[in-house]
Amino acid sequence: MRSAALLAAACLAAAPSLAHADDAIPVVLEVGKVLNLCSAGLTFCPVTSFMCDDPKIALIENGPAGAELKGIAPGTTSCSLLGPGRAFPRVFRVTVKRPGRPG
Repeated sequence: MRSAALLAAACLAAAPSLAHADDAIPVVLEVGKVLNLCSAGLTFCPVTSFMCDDPKIALIENGPAGAELKGIAPGTTSCSLLGPGRAFPRVFRVTVKRPGRPG
């Protein structure tokens, strides 16, 4: 019972840091453009898993130099990446715009 109480206290103490794990990094990309997230320094590499909530707007794929974010169609979606030994994913709020339109 005591170990359960200690675990609960540790979880509560960690709660503020968990809130920061949910902060999404804003990224703006044009339709048809590709951004290498590793080369841009936006994420840890290597990336072991990734996904976008709406792959009709943006998607992530493995490229020759690491994870690549691709703009598919105008809109906004969330994408996340996870690397080895990482407890929390890196989350991006991705806005894809038509070419020539302001962000």
